[in-house]
Amino acid sequence: MPQTIEPQTPSAQPAYFFALVDDEPRIHEFLVQTLREAGMLQRHESFFSPLEFLEFLEQGDEEPDIVLLDINFENAGLSGVDILPHIREDFPYLPVILLTGMDNDALREAEEYEMVYFIPKPVQPDQLTRMIRFYMGKSKKSSELIQHLAHELQDFKEYHKLLEEEIESLQSELEAPAEAAEQPAEVREPREKKEKAFQRVQDLVSSILQNSDIMPSFIKDLKGIFDSNYDLFKKVIEILTRFDVQDAGNPGLNIHKVKGTENVYSARLSKKVRLFFFSGPSTVRRRLLRLDTVHDTKGMDRWLRENYNSYAK
Repeated sequence: MPQTIEPQTPSAQPAYFFALVDDEPRIHEFLVQTLREAGMLQRHESFFSPLEFLEFLEQGDEEPDIVLLDINFENAGLSGVDILPHIREDFPYLPVILLTGMDNDALREAEEYEMVYFIPKPVQPDQLTRMIRFYMGKSKKSSELIQHLAHELQDFKEYHKLLEEEIESLQSELEAPAEAAEQPAEVREPREKKEKAFQRVQDLVSSILQNSDIMPSFIKDLKGIFDSNYDLFKKVIEILTRFDVQDAGNPGLNIHKVKGTENVYSARLSKKVRLFFFSGPSTVRRRLLRLDTVHDTKGMDRWLRENYNSYAK
C-alpha cells in the first residue's frame, strides 16, 4: 500500500510533492532522506510497483509535482517505461525522472515522451538534488511553452482536418509539377489554403523558438513532413519546443557531434526524425539545418559538407 510521510522541517526554497516508484524499500528511504535534507520535500507518496502508482493517478485526487520512477521492477510484469504512455494519457506535462542503470533500449523508448528525464544509478545525493532543480526549472518553462503552442495550434488542427477532405481527391494534382497559374481554380485553392496554413504555423514556431535560428533548408524539410504526415509534424513541433529551451548537453535529447563537419550536431527527436543543427563558438543561437526522416546518413553528411559555407558564416 502507498505510504505517506510528511517532512519534519520546512524549507525556504521550493519544495515539491514527490511520487516515488521503486520496488526497493531502501531506495525510498534514501530518496526521502536526501530530499528532506535538501529542503526539497513538501510531501511524498511511496509506491512499490508500477500498477500501484497508476491506480493512484487514476483516482485523480491529487497530482504530484514530480515522479521519481525506477525502470526495472522484479515480478511486476511492467517496467517504468511501460507505464509512461499511461501516465501521459492524463498527465501530459507531469515531469518524470527515470532512475536507471542506463539500459540503452529503455532509454531510447523513453526519449519518445515529453518531459521525461534520466538519473543514472547508483544515485548520489548531490547529483540527485542538483538534477531535480535543473529538470524542474526546465520543465516549468517547457510546459508553459508547449501548452501555449498547443493552444495556438488548436485552430490550425481543426482547419487542417477540413483541408484533408478537400485535398484527398486532388492529391495527384497537388503533387504535379504544373505551375499553379496553369491549374484550374478548384485545384489552386486547396493548395493555397494549405500553404497559408503551413505559413501560419511556421510563423508561430519562429516566434516561440527563442534560442534557435531556422534555416531555409530546415523549413523545406518541415514542410515535407507537414505535407506527408500531420501527426508526425505535430510531434516534431512539440519536441522542437523542448529542444529550444533545453541546453544542448542535457541528457535525454541524444545529441551527437557529426563527424567530418565542424560544429554540426544531430539530435534524435523521435524514432523517425533526426534534427541536424549548427552551434559554433561564435554563434549565440543554434541554427536548425535539416530534418531527416529516412535516416539517410551518407546523403545528410554529404549535404552538410557541401553547404557548410552557407550556414556556418
